[in-house]
Amino acid sequence: MAQLSRARGLVLRTQDHAETDRIAVLLTPNFGRLDLLAKGARRLDRASGAALDVLNLVDVIFYRRHGLALLRDVDLAGTFPNVRGDLKRLSCALAGLQWALALVPRWMADPVSYRNTLEFLSALERGGPPERLRIGYTLRILSATGHRPHLDGCVQCGSQKGLTWSPARGGFLCTGCGGTGEVLPPKLVHTLQGMARLPLSALGRLQVEEPILKRMDELLHLFREVQLAR
Repeated sequence: MAQLSRARGLVLRTQDHAETDRIAVLLTPNFGRLDLLAKGARRLDRASGAALDVLNLVDVIFYRRHGLALLRDVDLAGTFPNVRGDLKRLSCALAGLQWALALVPRWMADPVSYRNTLEFLSALERGGPPERLRIGYTLRILSATGHRPHLDGCVQCGSQKGLTWSPARGGFLCTGCGGTGEVLPPKLVHTLQGMARLPLSALGRLQVEEPILKRMDELLHLFREVQLAR
């Protein structure tokens, strides 16, 4: 017999399915990543089609049957209009959601990732600095999903000098311990450490140059690729 469940979730992605159906991927606190099949959602007379839009916060009722979630009902619980209305904020928000899609597993409770994601979007909605918030959120969701990079000096000896980025070793590795990658500038290292420690609400006070933000983004993407390939 199918089990009836309820959840509040953030819509991360949608895709068309069959002729009139839609699959919506939600981030929820109690079920982690939840892939919902919404029968007939693409019909013009179905309100679920409008509610199940990316960046919407929704309350859903669904059946669980053999690992599949079939939508029974959906209500819109919230939106982020300021994020949607600003191209830069929207781009940063969507880029952040890609991290949740990649890192949060299906059917495993993850209230921390859910809370961090809503905090990230709420900070964007209030007018916080988009790129700094996105990097800060990236560090937090890596940590929440068990992929926290080691940033407090060399992962092997603790040194703060000659640090290179070594995703396979879990973070910073100094040249003295075999680090063979690019030696990272101290300013970049200190900024990355600071962004990992500070709450998202405080990142607006942190001055970060654009090239450093771009390089941090590249380093974290490489880290994710290596971690997920294990």
